[in-house]
Amino acid sequence: MATTIEAAAAPALSPTIASELLSELGFLHVPGPPLSASRAYLLVAIRRQPTLRHFDPERIDYWQTIDGRGASGSLDRRSRPPAKASVAWGGIRLVDRLNVVNDYVTFGGVLAAARAPAALVAVFSSPAPILASGGHSQGWDPVAKEVLGYLARLRAAAGQGRALERRLAEMAPLALYSAFVDEALARYEAADRLVPWRPQTLALLRAQARRLRNDAADDWASGEVLARDLR
Repeated sequence: MATTIEAAAAPALSPTIASELLSELGFLHVPGPPLSASRAYLLVAIRRQPTLRHFDPERIDYWQTIDGRGASGSLDRRSRPPAKASVAWGGIRLVDRLNVVNDYVTFGGVLAAARAPAALVAVFSSPAPILASGGHSQGWDPVAKEVLGYLARLRAAAGQGRALERRLAEMAPLALYSAFVDEALARYEAADRLVPWRPQTLALLRAQARRLRNDAADDWASGEVLARDLR
């Protein structure tokens, strides 16, 4: 059984609790690692009518895995909400009635959704990061650009071979995150020997590697193997 970080193993927030937290909000983002040691969350309320007081999501686009392959998924106010479903690695996009967006990137996790009295409430959660990657209401979380680049390369590689696509689909979010940290750390340390740029990013990656080795040893080992194989 894979070793897991204690905070990551804690039960995820329910849509009922999320509904209370979203009473005056359209969405609430808790990025998790590397910005904290807590589980990562993205809570979203899709209301019947926009409040016009904040960003009002009307649709959520995300990735899921079907028969070992990546497939697009979407939720809006007419959707039948999944009580619990797996979310694949990739982007999550919140879209409002004017097609204005807020974007996130994830290494995979779980989606739970339910209807509250005035909204459909969706809870994305993961033991790995869910990072803001730009949009109307936010900037970019640390390493989000690096994660987007890594996952784009991963998607291109998966498109070349069915075996790799299925392997990635079966990997735990923390294992895939570990592969990113291992690969990014190798690239940054090589660059650091040539020119000392972005020292904060390098320090953050080193801290994450230590945390994963100590607290999620099996996931770290799986990620190291993937990173090595992809090289």
